[in-house]
Amino acid sequence: MLTIIAFIFVFSILIFFHEFGHFIAAKASGVGVYKFAFGFGPRILGFTINQTEYLICLIPLGGYVKMAGEMGQEDVKETSEEVSEEQRFDKKTLGIRALIVALGPFMNIATAVVIFSLIFFTNGIPIVTNYISTVVENGPAERAGIFSGDKIIAINSIEMEDPNRIANIINKSSGEELQITLDRGGENIDVFVIPEYDDNYKKGLIGITFEISVEKINIFSAFSKGLIATINIIKLIFTNTVEMITGKVPVEIAGPLGIAQMTGEAAKLGFLNLLYFTAILSIFIGLFNLLPIPILDGGHLLILAIEKLRGKPLEPEKINFMYLIGISLMIIIFIIATYKDILRVFVK
Repeated sequence: MLTIIAFIFVFSILIFFHEFGHFIAAKASGVGVYKFAFGFGPRILGFTINQTEYLICLIPLGGYVKMAGEMGQEDVKETSEEVSEEQRFDKKTLGIRALIVALGPFMNIATAVVIFSLIFFTNGIPIVTNYISTVVENGPAERAGIFSGDKIIAINSIEMEDPNRIANIINKSSGEELQITLDRGGENIDVFVIPEYDDNYKKGLIGITFEISVEKINIFSAFSKGLIATINIIKLIFTNTVEMITGKVPVEIAGPLGIAQMTGEAAKLGFLNLLYFTAILSIFIGLFNLLPIPILDGGHLLILAIEKLRGKPLEPEKINFMYLIGISLMIIIFIIATYKDILRVFVK
């Protein structure tokens, strides 16, 4: 039950924000919006303001925006008020139409930045210190007389404050004796330790871990780190996609069943983990919608690009054919993803 509730909540919110991006871009561009709905199916609540009907529907899985002229000349009248030619989506410039289409995926990316920023602002960021947290039993550090709570302040008489620099020196010094100066209760103590090469990690280790502290940051630093976290995840997604295409790693895709399972697992680990997962999923949704597949936003941008190159709009029958190809591709992707989900979830 938790999995179902978490999936519906997360997926609905992310799709709603996606559609909200299209909505605000359309409104700001002077495009008439007939409907802006949260959910699908029968209407539960609704009201109309300035020709736009705002709806809450029965099935809480995302939402949708119905714009004037979004289907070209096929424009069924949705309100009792007339919509001028200037308010039609298909009568706007290419740039404005592209902006309206692109703002949906952009809103997903922006949502991830906001979520990460809020996490960093409210919870702080983990900072590795040069205080020793744990010492591996019978490891080089323990044999040399290093204890939990000691603070490394120097190596080979060179002062050390950055734990990353300390780790780097240890990692590169397998088989070499190091003089490590410790602060133990205000007293400086020198010990001598020889890092041992670890075949698994491919570097020298002495068998210690450093303590982690949490540093509170202001909202501006939190936003900066949220933006960096989002960019790093986008880079990772592109890298993994290229590796899957080139065959360096197995192809792994998840469909609705797999996403629901991952959402439920994140929820079981706590609200913070669910927030992290929501931010990552929002990035995936944004990038996926930018794929140049007709019926997706990326496909709409592709059609607009073709129109720009041709100097005139594509004929409706050609657009419909492209949509048919897009729907076919989406069905194939859905079948493959669902098949892999079933194998992953039910076949042990």
